[in-house]
Amino acid sequence: MIDIVYDGQCGFCVRALGLIGRVARRDAFRLHDANDRAAIATRFPMLDGADTDEAMFAVTGRGEVFRGFFAFRRMIWESARLWALIPLFYAPGASRVGPRVYRWVARNRRRFGCESAACPVPPHPPDR
Repeated sequence: MIDIVYDGQCGFCVRALGLIGRVARRDAFRLHDANDRAAIATRFPMLDGADTDEAMFAVTGRGEVFRGFFAFRRMIWESARLWALIPLFYAPGASRVGPRVYRWVARNRRRFGCESAACPVPPHPPDR
């Protein structure tokens, strides 16, 4: 089991991780809302100063920390049901392209349904 620290007030993030959890299996991940700063600081001191507003983090039982794309890539190892994604996440160039795609999605998550008033990401102006 792996711990995932993410923006629990982002509708898109909640739905995306919920879907991944259902596909993987419910006990593959423990989800923690990064907005509960006190609980995160207590449980995950290694994330002190981490930019949890900008990316999700995966923390292994050994205390290894993975951020953003690499957190998601680490998650796929936790369930045989997700192993089909391994070639995609380890394809040549994935370590360079994946973080860029992850950052774009994180910056634009309002477009994908982050409609919570608590979401810190400002609305993106419509394309013209």
